[in-house]
Amino acid sequence: MPNNWPAGIEHVVVLMMENRSFDHLLGDYTSINAACDGINRKAPSTNPLKLANGNSTVITQASEFPENYSLWAPPPPLPPALPPSNSEGFDLGHEFVNVEKQLGVSFKTSPANPTLAGFAQDAYDKARSDLKVYKTWSQSMAQRAMNYIPFGATPAKDTLPAIHGLARNFTVCDRWFSSVPGPTWPNRFFAMLGSCNGHLLMPSTGTVLAGIKSLIAQFGGESIFSLLRNNGHDARIYSDGAIPLAALVKGGLQHLSIDDFKSDVAGNKLPELSWIEPSYGLLNGKLGPNVSHHPPEDLRFGDQFVGEVFNALSANTAVWNKTLFVLLYDEHGGFHDHVVPPTCVATGSTVDVPWKNPFTRLGVRVPAILASPWLKPGLIPWTGNVQAQHYDHTSLLAFLCDHFKLPRSALGPRVVAAQHFGNAPIWRTAPGVTAAPKLAATVVPSRVGLPLIESELATQSRQVVDSATGYLDGLDPEQIWKSSAQWVSGFLGNRSRALADPAQAALTPAAPSADSLEAKLRRLQDLMVTAQGQAVRPVAVPASKALAEPGAEVAPTRLRVLCLPGVGFTPAGQGQGGIDANWQDQWRTLIRTQLAQNGRPIDDQDIDFLSFDEQLKDGPDFAQITRGLAMLSADARGKADENFGSWGLPVNQMLRTTVGAIVQWIEDAELRTELTQHLLEKIEAFNPQIIFAQGLGSLIGYDALRRSVAKKGSALKRIDGRVFVSFGSPIALPLVMREVWGGRVLRLSENGRGIRRWFHLHNPNDGLLTRPITSPDSARVDLQTEFSVPLRDDLLDLNHAAQAYLSSPTSQTGLWPQLARDVVAARALEVPAFLSRSGQRKRRALVVGINDYLDPSARLEGCINDTYLISRMLQESGYDAGDIRLLHDARATRANFVERLEWLVEGARAGDERVLFYSGHGTQLPVYSSSGEADCMDETLVLHDFDWDDESTHFTDKLFRQFYSHLPFDPDGHGARLTVMFDCCYAGGMTRGNGRVRGITPPSDIRHRMLRWDPYAGDWDRRVYATDADRRDFSEQDNKTRGLTRTRTTQGAATGLRPEKKAQLLRQTRLYGHHGPYMPLMLYAARENEKANEYEVGSNSYGAFTYALVEQLRKLHQEDATLGFDQLIERVGSVLSARSLGQTPEIVGPSGVRAAVCPWRISGLGR
Repeated sequence: MPNNWPAGIEHVVVLMMENRSFDHLLGDYTSINAACDGINRKAPSTNPLKLANGNSTVITQASEFPENYSLWAPPPPLPPALPPSNSEGFDLGHEFVNVEKQLGVSFKTSPANPTLAGFAQDAYDKARSDLKVYKTWSQSMAQRAMNYIPFGATPAKDTLPAIHGLARNFTVCDRWFSSVPGPTWPNRFFAMLGSCNGHLLMPSTGTVLAGIKSLIAQFGGESIFSLLRNNGHDARIYSDGAIPLAALVKGGLQHLSIDDFKSDVAGNKLPELSWIEPSYGLLNGKLGPNVSHHPPEDLRFGDQFVGEVFNALSANTAVWNKTLFVLLYDEHGGFHDHVVPPTCVATGSTVDVPWKNPFTRLGVRVPAILASPWLKPGLIPWTGNVQAQHYDHTSLLAFLCDHFKLPRSALGPRVVAAQHFGNAPIWRTAPGVTAAPKLAATVVPSRVGLPLIESELATQSRQVVDSATGYLDGLDPEQIWKSSAQWVSGFLGNRSRALADPAQAALTPAAPSADSLEAKLRRLQDLMVTAQGQAVRPVAVPASKALAEPGAEVAPTRLRVLCLPGVGFTPAGQGQGGIDANWQDQWRTLIRTQLAQNGRPIDDQDIDFLSFDEQLKDGPDFAQITRGLAMLSADARGKADENFGSWGLPVNQMLRTTVGAIVQWIEDAELRTELTQHLLEKIEAFNPQIIFAQGLGSLIGYDALRRSVAKKGSALKRIDGRVFVSFGSPIALPLVMREVWGGRVLRLSENGRGIRRWFHLHNPNDGLLTRPITSPDSARVDLQTEFSVPLRDDLLDLNHAAQAYLSSPTSQTGLWPQLARDVVAARALEVPAFLSRSGQRKRRALVVGINDYLDPSARLEGCINDTYLISRMLQESGYDAGDIRLLHDARATRANFVERLEWLVEGARAGDERVLFYSGHGTQLPVYSSSGEADCMDETLVLHDFDWDDESTHFTDKLFRQFYSHLPFDPDGHGARLTVMFDCCYAGGMTRGNGRVRGITPPSDIRHRMLRWDPYAGDWDRRVYATDADRRDFSEQDNKTRGLTRTRTTQGAATGLRPEKKAQLLRQTRLYGHHGPYMPLMLYAARENEKANEYEVGSNSYGAFTYALVEQLRKLHQEDATLGFDQLIERVGSVLSARSLGQTPEIVGPSGVRAAVCPWRISGLGR
């Protein structure tokens, strides 16, 4: 076939819309060009219709009125009249069973000789089934299935000015057919893969598991996106919604927004292939009409979107003169077309329906318009045997393969055999000189009064993502499929009522989260890539950002590295901390050498440094240097045989440029913002693929990158696709967490966008305020690079040197090969935090009880009974027995407790329930400062292997905080729901009267640290620690928590990670995109200085608090009543007071969670 198309076309832009037939949308093009095989107004097509009452009639094609451009029953009236509040949206049938009826064939025998006589009947029957209130409109729906959209007498009178404007000015194809006689999913897969691999059916009740597996299988086949990228071309997916279907195929790992498309056009950055998908309704995370042309929404909303895309594309003349724009529709959506679909080449796939050869006939004809300055306007001419000449979606793939010199065979036999428009006589020898027309704005109708809806495609897309995720997690996909649809239906119903009656607004739940859906999708993509063993390649990122491995076909991309030093204020001639004047040369040499050894040579000019001198001005003042020194010395606490004097550091320059500069950065918010902007401007100008950051540089780097993630949009795009390497870093220092980050270290990516990989190197011997990062992040690689090597013989280093970090054995194996290999170039494989190894569960509980302590005098009697009581309560409250793990006596060691605690919090998502119950001893431990004085107290659980002198057996409140502080948090209770119950106390003592006390008395030497001699009283008294006065009352509104004693340190309440001032916390949460550290709901058996007792019931012992709590829950069950947690604990307190036990239970947590209704129930207590 002749190669007629011009080589001057460098960009192909494809916009695939939804569910319209050619006759319906473009059939009236015959009024513009009589050669078109469209609507014959003098002899319109007809379909017979048998009514429910037994009568028969005929439905004839007719011109559609604009008020009927949507499929509502009844149609919306003209403003200002409002539609009925119970208006019903309707979608014509387009599954295979529907198309079989519409074409008048039986696929079970043969698809030969279609009559095209069943469109009206199928629409009528489906409306009779689907419409609940307005079944009388069923015959109207049959008419709508037959009708067509008329062109105006002049362009100014076109009711769809975008689509009709394109048809009037460019090239119309009247023989483009959908690839299979069926619905959206297989047709779109054909348009991207050249096949749907035999998978024709959407999942439905009873077939969900098979359907989900079939959709996952689609990912294994080559797509046009992966084929282009594998051959050195750029292909990008742009979407007006959160989840384009293109994201489900190989090579669809990243998608961009329509705003990104406009930006790329304006900036002359358009890729060779731009694949555009509209939003499909609520799936895009915002309320409003879908713009895909999927019924029931009005056609004019989609027309407005088409005009927006085309006008943005044609506005840049330089880009437009090199571009082909293709407007397509995936399938006919149940609308009538009078042209018999031709036969086609079979794909050879085994199909998932019991029909004979469903791939030997194409689907119903759909609209197709080609637009380019290289095209002649009008109709694609057909010659000779017209029946043998046609296009379908594989024709687009055939053209792309031929144009970009790709092997058609990679996309299957249909693409190999496909005819395409490149060979049609429609091309100019030079682009037209007339400027592209600007399509007129579409006047869209009002939606006031119409119910909020989600298109079927949007619903199915969400169901697929939710159900596939559930399937991979070992859950029931059929149940998830149903609940996923039901949940959004409930939301839409409530929201519609709220719009009609503002008093109902409080009952309206939050909209389905597009971010949550996209995060699930990213995880699916990751798992499917891994399962297929596919090589992951860089996608949707400018070529300058790729780190592609050198190969025979594609030249390696130039690699750039930006270094953020670990020191500040380094005037010329003064080296890093006054120690090494040539430190930059050392960094360059090390980076260049390591990359070269791993196959990626790099030049010195491609390694640059960010200087902070101008922003730090005169550097830290004396007070800041002094504070830094205090922090440094305090941080040495617990390091064996080490004190500040032995470090041998010059206090002047070293402290000034390291910890002094860090303190300056912490204390000056404006400086942080200035440095953030400074770094982002450097990234924009230098365009590094890798960013190394040490010490202060790592703080500046994380600050800038996390702010960009929180801002999203163009800010996130600026950092997209880069690699961040932090080392010798105080990012997770508690002071920085509290004063700067707001209590959380978060991911540097969101939904697969942003930093694609973060390497964090930590040396436990580093003495410069460094910490490992414990927050979960699948895109971060944590490497322990342990070393203890002085930098110079005459000066003992803090084990902080960059050279030692980056040349350590761990870095040699875990860092440099990854930076040099192609795997880093790929989109970071996104797996949600706390990904469960054993399948996600919505509820989990860890229940711990210890009676049998090693010290006989410390043994208790009721703790094991408590655990069974709590387990029973949870199971009667909806927990499955498999959701609960018990830990008893000798097995309740610190190591086992930590392991079970990791199980408890892993995989916790918003809305998930987690319960930790502990019944046993608790105590307090004095903690030493760097001066050698005990200056505060830590609360600790006394696990079975507890040893006063062995810190490795202690489980303190600070340690507990690490396990939950990064759980999904919302102060109003919409995050994860972790409830912690401690039936123990910290006041010491072994017995109280006839009952035992759940607290132990420390040995005399340790107890001495907790006391002071009072010469006036002539007695020993409890020591008042300096930090006691600083402990906040948890009733403060700043953190929305409440505690009943001022000195309560709250075992793990995360207040140490929250700033003192509410305004500061609000600023932090806005900057970094979170609500602060997680605040669990915590129930304590007693106040800090009270004792928690055991309570005998007959011959059995229980914790007094536990028994009273369950007792009140039983009463609530009998009364069929509910109480908030606050009220419940007040009741429990009254019971304990009436029993004269001398203990007052406490509740700590966010106010919204405390006020929430307690969900627990239990029937009669029994014995």
